[in-house]
Amino acid sequence: MKKIVLLLPFCFCGFLFAQNMKNDMISYVEEHYTKFLELIPVNKENLYGFENREMFNRCDVGTPIKLLVINDDNEIKITNEWRVPLSIDGKYITLITVIEDDKNYHIVDIGGSYLAKRIDSYNRNNEKISFMLRDYRNKTDYVSFEYNSRSDKNFYKIQESDTAIKGISLNEIIETQNINK
Repeated sequence: MKKIVLLLPFCFCGFLFAQNMKNDMISYVEEHYTKFLELIPVNKENLYGFENREMFNRCDVGTPIKLLVINDDNEIKITNEWRVPLSIDGKYITLITVIEDDKNYHIVDIGGSYLAKRIDSYNRNNEKISFMLRDYRNKTDYVSFEYNSRSDKNFYKIQESDTAIKGISLNEIIETQNINK
């Protein structure tokens, strides 16, 4: 029992650290995203989820989502990348990719309007995404939710439709890696 009590402060401190880091990243993106949106070619705004350039200044910055990847050895690796949604009127429009480097942040990419809309559909169901798992080999993305009550079915493939999503275990994802080698 003493071990559990002693671990609680460390867990709480880790939570506070992660929350502060997310808040710092949100502040960074709020300060810098518009100059990156200006790099979108004129008349190509729709490829990034925008109807016009006036929408650039109406964006709100969402909660960063940590990116994990499956490497060639079928291991999950934590990256230094985050996907940060931009929304307008409460709807996700596109994603900003942010790299974290020794507590410094750098915007390195903008795009993923389809992925942003899929993530938005989960948020509309009050499902908070804790991280995203990218499977480059199978060109598939999975999400994991903060409050998942389903035992080992921790990952959910991002669907192309609004149908219910089916949970999948890490072992099942790894099996698809082995099949597609």
